Amino acid sequence: MGRWKLASVLLGSLLTALLLTGSAFGEQLGRGVVVSPARLSATVAPGDQLPPIRVLNGGEVPLEVSVYVGRGEHRWDGSPIYLDSPAERHWGASCLKLDKDSLRLGPGEEDVVIATVGDLSGIEGGFYPVIFFEVTSLGESQGPTAISRLAVITLLQLANSPPADLTVAGLDIQQAGPGEAVGLFPIVTNRGKVHAAFYGYIEVTGEDGGVVTRLPVQPVTVLPGCSRRVPLWWQPERLPAGAYQVSAHLAVDGQPIRADQWAFRVVEPYQLATIQGDLVSWQPEQVTAYQAAVFSAVVHNSGTEAWQAFGELVVLDAAGNTHASVQLESSKVQPGGSCQVAGFLPPLLPGRYTMRINLASDGVTLLAEERTLEVLAGDAVASR
Repeated sequence: MGRWKLASVLLGSLLTALLLTGSAFGEQLGRGVVVSPARLSATVAPGDQLPPIRVLNGGEVPLEVSVYVGRGEHRWDGSPIYLDSPAERHWGASCLKLDKDSLRLGPGEEDVVIATVGDLSGIEGGFYPVIFFEVTSLGESQGPTAISRLAVITLLQLANSPPADLTVAGLDIQQAGPGEAVGLFPIVTNRGKVHAAFYGYIEVTGEDGGVVTRLPVQPVTVLPGCSRRVPLWWQPERLPAGAYQVSAHLAVDGQPIRADQWAFRVVEPYQLATIQGDLVSWQPEQVTAYQAAVFSAVVHNSGTEAWQAFGELVVLDAAGNTHASVQLESSKVQPGGSCQVAGFLPPLLPGRYTMRINLASDGVTLLAEERTLEVLAGDAVASR
């Protein structure tokens, strides 16, 4: 095994499957192949072997798997960028040598691929090969051949590499409107030669220096020459007018990351936006059996945002069986206003039922209420 040290191995069936054709069968190919681990992180020297990568055909058709090496980076939201060109493959084949470049697997069969660190001349610090597994079917096919490609990311660095060099390059502060959540987006740039994971918290303080909130930042990996933007959302209950300071308390390997301070000002009293409704009245409480009846409810907008309500009224018997379902919709109601929702109840047998009403707006529940409905026999039964 040489001197490599396995820093972290994230097991998984696959990190990503890039579909190279629009075929639904290609999607099935990608789901049928299991590649693990999906990510390798290690400190290595030339000649070291990485842990074997297991490839399993979990599908129902024989497959051919081509294996080659490219290179990887990432966008600032962390989504991977796969660099695969003749030049990248030449670089990848030089720095990471594979014991095989193709596999043939029948249904349920598996094999392993072993990568050995090769020529690292010209590399300082970290290097980031991506091992690609290109899957095609060996069975009978109609039309274009479906291809699916899986990727195993490696985070490798040389022994005695220089320490990580991260800096907080910026911090965006956003709010859509008064009462909306405040978004804090620190941007961390890696100016060093090795990948590193940063963590910590973002702190907001008031004019008196008191801490208003601390937003935790879970470990986030950033590659050399790349940046990561971490979205943090804060929904305060209240936020008085005034100036606020924002500071980043982030670290890598226990060492703090360089960061400036940022500020924002609240220029009008902050009010927490709410979407809420209250049931004012609800009719009927009693109906006559075997006859349709009108249902209506008055709902008040007791929140701070306008809404339009959608939902349903359900009528259940004592055993919980549904006997009626009425779709409900309101007009748009401004804060402080009210509206009526109505519909027709179908004829019901005599008995005691439960009416349950649920209303929501944009996925937010406005109200969920229930009450008893008496269905009286009356003359409908006596006349029989």
